[in-house]
Amino acid sequence: MARTIRFTDRTVEDLLEHWGRWVILGSGVSCCASRENDVHTPMITDDDALMMDRLVGRLRRRYPEAGDVIVTYYKSRDIDLMTVGKRLGFGYGKTQGLWKAGIAWIDGSLDLSREAA
Repeated sequence: MARTIRFTDRTVEDLLEHWGRWVILGSGVSCCASRENDVHTPMITDDDALMMDRLVGRLRRRYPEAGDVIVTYYKSRDIDLMTVGKRLGFGYGKTQGLWKAGIAWIDGSLDLSREAA
């Protein structure tokens, strides 16, 4: 069994990648869960995945477009930001900006948790 690294030692992008796998495999309670089961096993604890789920949910409430980009990008397999933008009706530049903003927002939210740990 692979060792799961605590969130304090990981980048936001890494956490979101594994959170996305966790959602796809149906481990989560997110409305985005899928029945796909040919995804690599996520290396994230349920507690950390639930924390990421809450943060993504807060992001979607606060900044819906950025949240939609994050969810679409990380819960989809093998798709790039250009495809995400097309699915959501945004150009590539806007999609990239929303992705960066979403990452920064989640990173800032995690910063408080990292300092407390």
